[in-house]
Amino acid sequence: MAYLNRDERRELILQAAMRVALADGFTGMTVRRIASEAGVATGQVHHHFASAGELKSQAFVRVIADLLEADVLPHSATWRQRLHAMLGSNEGGFDPYIHLWREAQLLVSKEAELKGAYVLTMEMWHKKVLEIIHAGVAAREFTPADTAENIAWRLIALVCGLDGIYVLGMPDVDDVAFDRHLDAMISRELFYLPSP
Repeated sequence: MAYLNRDERRELILQAAMRVALADGFTGMTVRRIASEAGVATGQVHHHFASAGELKSQAFVRVIADLLEADVLPHSATWRQRLHAMLGSNEGGFDPYIHLWREAQLLVSKEAELKGAYVLTMEMWHKKVLEIIHAGVAAREFTPADTAENIAWRLIALVCGLDGIYVLGMPDVDDVAFDRHLDAMISRELFYLPSP
């Protein structure tokens, strides 16, 4: 392996942790597994990260940042389509990301570092949803009934709640129902028509 400076080696380890997270989830993210994936000694992982929790948390934030930056729609997509994709894309390639998100949600009560990372990713998601709502309002595609900040949180809350029900495998909340409920809420929140 060529010589890597401190920042490059740290990035190499972080990228390896991200790959392990997507492949095996948090349970697979052992220092040994990450070191093997990165092609470094386990001591290097400990040298560059204060704890396994720090590495897991940073990898999680980076994985979710990549997910939030994914552009799955054509440039001609409407703001409504972009909002729907940001809140509930059916893109099959995102399954490992969604599984990791769900696993993080379960672990936040036990791992303080991961809880901080999870809160940060929720704020990142909120910011992305806000950007789309503001762009849709500026393009006169949306007519919001409330502040964009409040609408964004309510839409995210709906998606989180629907996902929780979806995971249970209940027949009334399959992919089609998920999309239908999300579309209905987007219509209520962003296509407000005041009474004459």
